[in-house]
Amino acid sequence: MSRRYRYLNKDFWFSALNKIRHAFLAADNGEEVDKIINAVLTSDEKMKIGRRIEIVEYLLEEAPYEEIVKELKVGKATVISVAKKLEGNKEGYDFIFRRQKKVEREFKQNAYIKVGPSMLLHKKTEYTGFKRKDVKR
Repeated sequence: MSRRYRYLNKDFWFSALNKIRHAFLAADNGEEVDKIINAVLTSDEKMKIGRRIEIVEYLLEEAPYEEIVKELKVGKATVISVAKKLEGNKEGYDFIFRRQKKVEREFKQNAYIKVGPSMLLHKKTEYTGFKRKDVKR
């Protein structure tokens, strides 16, 4: 627990964590996830979370800290902090990346179709309007 929240007793602490958990679990699809994220998080908080996930991707690829700092324009302390969190919470990131792969796979299957006469060798590819948000939970 950070120093900032030490004054809170355990009931308040767990109540706050449960509220954020319930907020994210309330979404049925990507559209609702976006609405919840936009309602609950500031732009800065969204960016910080997204960049932490990017740092983890680099760490899992065993990229050197210096490369991560240079590529993502983050501080070395941030990379070290995220690496420590990753050591103790790898399963949480596994959920994120497993879901990300599922979404990308389903998006690739549904986002584009080949159109044209059956005899045409090189059919035209058209976007179907399917978005990553449309992938079911």
